[in-house]
This record gives sequence, structure tokens and C-alpha cells, in this order.
Amino acid sequence: MTHALSIRRAARPAGLATAAGLLAVLAASLGYYQLFIDSGLNTADDGHYAQVAYELLLGTDPHAMSYSYGLMWFKLGQLLFTVSGPDWHAVQLIFYTLITATSLLVYATVARVTRSQGLAMAAAAVAVTAPAFPPTAFYAFCTLLNVFLQVRLAERWRGMRAADLLLPAAALSVTFQIRPDFGFLFAMPLFGLVLLGALFGRGLGRRDRGHAQTGRLRHFALLTGAALVTILAVQAPVLIRAAARGYLDLVAMETLRYPVIILDYLLAVFHPAVTVSETVAAHARGAGTLLPRPPLSALWSGPWSGPSDAPMAVLVYGPVLIIGLFVLIATLRLFRPGGVERLPVLLVVLAGALATWPHYFVFRPDLAHVANFMPGFLVLGCTLVAELRALAPSGGGRLAAGILAVLPLAIAAVYLRVGLTTPGTGSIAASLARTEPFTARNVAGVRLNPGERQQLEGVRELIEAGSAPGDRIVCVPYCPGMAFMTGRRMLLREYFVDDSFLLRDPGWIDRTIATTRDARPPIVIVVDWAIHGTEISRFQNWAKPYIDALIADGYERRDVPGVMVYQRPHNGAQP
Repeated sequence: MTHALSIRRAARPAGLATAAGLLAVLAASLGYYQLFIDSGLNTADDGHYAQVAYELLLGTDPHAMSYSYGLMWFKLGQLLFTVSGPDWHAVQLIFYTLITATSLLVYATVARVTRSQGLAMAAAAVAVTAPAFPPTAFYAFCTLLNVFLQVRLAERWRGMRAADLLLPAAALSVTFQIRPDFGFLFAMPLFGLVLLGALFGRGLGRRDRGHAQTGRLRHFALLTGAALVTILAVQAPVLIRAAARGYLDLVAMETLRYPVIILDYLLAVFHPAVTVSETVAAHARGAGTLLPRPPLSALWSGPWSGPSDAPMAVLVYGPVLIIGLFVLIATLRLFRPGGVERLPVLLVVLAGALATWPHYFVFRPDLAHVANFMPGFLVLGCTLVAELRALAPSGGGRLAAGILAVLPLAIAAVYLRVGLTTPGTGSIAASLARTEPFTARNVAGVRLNPGERQQLEGVRELIEAGSAPGDRIVCVPYCPGMAFMTGRRMLLREYFVDDSFLLRDPGWIDRTIATTRDARPPIVIVVDWAIHGTEISRFQNWAKPYIDALIADGYERRDVPGVMVYQRPHNGAQP
């Protein structure tokens, strides 16, 4: 009794310190983000979310739209729009609420794993000041939500009970609804923990202790059943509503097909079909080329001041070194007292960093995707520092451990420098030079830089002069926010198109020409954007037959800086 009482007394100050830390992170987030939440109008990623939610609000069939994430993520925006009406600031509110929740989870996770308030506050400071890219903030949120709850489960794997699985399974179910690939990814460590707890834990009931093998199988069935029932219970309201509204196949089948979708994309881009002449020709011209990573040589060739690949090279390649070092330290930890007990926690932390690593390293090594990766990396980096300290508490090894511990801290420092001075994260860099006010039909007021204001005012005037609210227009390759800001709807089901379509869907251009000719939209917007940094990735280059069809059909081109707006002939003549 005395021992238990002393544990509770020792835990009380730590609990109060964590609560105070969480309040500090929350207060800092609220005060910081209100300084610039009205800065910028990203018509691509932010606009994509806003327009899909708007279309759902107006009753568009979800089958008529193509989107990369779970439908429930967009349904959240639709729900908020039913209260606020279609509003740009409501969208930003969703994004920064998730960002704030992620920062709280970073703090709580690091504090729990390392038992260090200093490391937890340092990680949270980075997460707050240079947070994830707002429109995809759910990457980091889903990651940290699963990591935090699975870490709690991993700490008690020896005595795991069915009740311990309720929160981790519920979080996993929500993750499937938002980003299915993350759901599949975090299902693996959760299943591993269940298997570990059932086969090697001490959670057997009294009647099973004399029949270990049978008892462990029964315990495994109990734990697995608890997880599956919880997952289905969280999914049930969504599935029932989806069945009633006619989109059950999107919620259920698209989730189940997600691994196949990813595999098809990878095969199309990296191993295009060689039997279709058009596809072979497109690949030969560089179609589908992904945004290149900065050269590794930038790490030692610099320069480190002014525009340079060197800082991005640190952010792209540095984490690979830290992840490898983390795996090595986790392995060495096995040979120290308590290493076996600690390993499940370390593996969950590793899963949190690996969850978003391919998105920036393989597919798109830009600052936005690095920012989405960084919260999970912060947890891993701080855990690495704590483990190094535990492995070498004193003696000569402490100096080596201290030198290694500097590496993740240095990467975090470079990230802060880049994230606070370059747009691409959710930081105050979004407000740089943005002082000009701008309003539109669904935008109550934001601040832009002079060039952005000139562009969007020109686009707004041309859209409003050539179409009516509710008209369906075309926005390519990725600017649905231009439709949203003016209260227009989208004609094409694809809100994002790029030159990989020449490989993945060679018939897309012909179908889109036919759709456009059939609908005769009053406005077609083409943004001059090399999405992947190559000339062929500009829409007017890889989709030139579509542009030629517009001209042949009498559409008149009006230029705004960085944007080509094609207006339907006033006489409405058919081709």
C-alpha cells in the first residue's frame, strides 16, 4: 500500500506538469495562428478541399467527383458549411484546428515516451511555429493520434486487456475514414501489439492459466474481437448514412481498393505500359516525371545562404540518417535491462515517422510534404535523444551519445529556418509580403501580396463577367479554389490533373474534349504551372490537344498574369 501510494504521489507532479504544458501549447497556438490565418488564398490544395465540400453542400453526387482522400474528410467541410455557409475562413478553421491538435499530440507523445518535459516542449515549439501544410494537416494528425494511443498500448503489452484496445482501435477506424492508406499502415503495429500481448503477455484469466496454449488463443481472439468490434462500431454510423444516401460503395469499396489504387499508380508512372504507342511516346517526352529531390551533393557544396538546395537536402536526406540511427539504437536497447519491454514503444514511434516518409522522399520532395512528415519525425528525434542518454548515462560513451543527439536537433533547426522564411508550411511565413486585401463571393477577406491580388482580381472579374453563380466551369490543372471563391461549380470530375495522366489514363484528353464540347462551359481556366518542374508538366503542353480544341470551338483567350482564361463565344456557336 505504501509503495502504491508513493507511485501515485510521484505521478501527480508529472501529471500536473504535462497538463500545464498542454495548456501552454494550446495558448501559444491560438495566439500565434490568429496573426496570419487570413493570409493567402491557395486555390490549389485549400481550394480543392473547399470546392469538394461546396459541391457536396450543393448536392453533387460524390460519384461525380474524384478525390484522393477519404470522403469523410470532405464531409466534415460540408457539415461546417451547413452552419457557416460556404466560407474560406471556415476551411482554414478546420485546418488550423487539426494543426493545433497535432501540436498537442506531439507534446503529449514526447512527454510520455521520453519522460522529459524539456524535450516535449522543444518538440511542441517546432510543431507550433512551423506546423504541417494546412490543407493536408490530417497527415500529421492521423499519424500522431495513432502513435500516441498505440504508445499507451505498447507500454502495457504485458498485461493487455480488451479495454486497452478501445481507443487505439477507434482512432484507427477514424483514420480509415480520412486517409485509408494510413489506416492500413497503422493497422500493422496495432495487430502486432495484439499478437504480442496475446502470445507473450500476462493477461490470461484464472481459468486459462493451467492451459497456456488454449488460453493464449482465447486471449488473442478476445483482443482481436475487441479491436474489430470497436472499428466496426465507429464505422457503423458512417456506413449506415452512406447506404441511405447512395454512396456506400465509395466509403467501403474505395477503402478496400486503396492498396490496389496506389499500386496501379506506381506501376503506371515507374513502369508504363509499353504496348500503347501514345503511352510510350508520352513517357519518352518525360511525362509522369516526379518532382526531383535536391542533389545529395548540395549537402557539401552549398551555398547555405540565399536560394539554395542545401537546406532542402538536409531536410530530405537527413531524416534517412536519423531513422537508420534510430533502428540501430533500438536494436542495441534490446541488450540492456528493460530493452524487451521498451522495444514495442520504439517500434510504434518508428511507424509514426515512416508513415509520411514516402510522401516527401519518393513522390514529392517539397517543403509542404516535409512539413507533413516533421511531427512524426520530431517524436522520433526526441525519442532518439532520450534513448542515447539512457544507453550512455556516464563515461566516454556519453560524449559520443551527445554528438549523435545533436543530429536530429540540427535537422529540426534547419527545418525551423526554412519553415519560418518560406511558404509551404502552416507558419507565419504565409503572411510574408501579404498586405493587400482581397474579397470574393465566398471569401470574406484575406490578405495577398500585390502579384497574387492582381492575378485573382483579374480571374474573378473574368469569371463573373462571363458566367453566373452556380455555372459549371473548368479549372485546370489544379485550381478549384478559383471556382469556389466565385461561387461556381466544377464541370470535370477530376480536380487535379497532371502529365502522369498520359501514362495512367491515355484517353483522358479525348474524353475531356468530348465532355467540354457537350457542356460548353462559359469559362475554362488554365494556370501556367509546371507542377513537376518540367516543361511537359505544364497543362498547355501535355494537354495541347485540349487547348487546340478550345480554340477550334471559338473560345476566346484572355490573359491574366500566370493564368489563361478561355471564354465561350457570346453567340454560343457550336463547333
